Amino acid sequence: MHPLNMAVAFQIMSNIKNGQLRNCLAMGFQEGDLQALFDPRCVGALMNSPVPWFKLLVDGDVVQRLLAHARGGDEEELIRRALVLGASSPMIQQLFGLPPKEVAVRRTMLGIEHRKGRWPLLDFEEEMRLWGHWARISKEQGTRPQDPRSVLHTTMLMTECEPTLNLAMIWNQVQYWINEGLV
Repeated sequence: MHPLNMAVAFQIMSNIKNGQLRNCLAMGFQEGDLQALFDPRCVGALMNSPVPWFKLLVDGDVVQRLLAHARGGDEEELIRRALVLGASSPMIQQLFGLPPKEVAVRRTMLGIEHRKGRWPLLDFEEEMRLWGHWARISKEQGTRPQDPRSVLHTTMLMTECEPTLNLAMIWNQVQYWINEGLV
């Protein structure tokens, strides 16, 4: 008896029992095969066959997503830190691809209050302090302005230096500098 035959046969029986015949069809069975599988002797013949009667295929896209998710522990921590520091939903969507509803759920889970509207613009003194932080931290970190993740790391460090400002405000200012070719 081949162990994978048994596993696939149990899946087929579960699908049939739960009325999920389309799943069986999607696996490659024909309608006539499904009629025969209502007979326990036919299912038994499949389960007890020493020869595998199916092809096992790897779905490369799914594997890549699962592996990325497994390696994404660091990314999850980065998202959490960005939200705690005050990242905006559009910022998280741009950097990590998370839709606004997902960002809202994560904020709720982290106990971060929801804020509506735009953040106030920085005054001259705040902008000058940020420029000083940018000059120092971007040099220390080797920040690449064309790499959004590199800029994110630097802006998070800048936010930690400025407790009265949040990451969204600092990110927007740095993006302005980048777009104007100032950095």
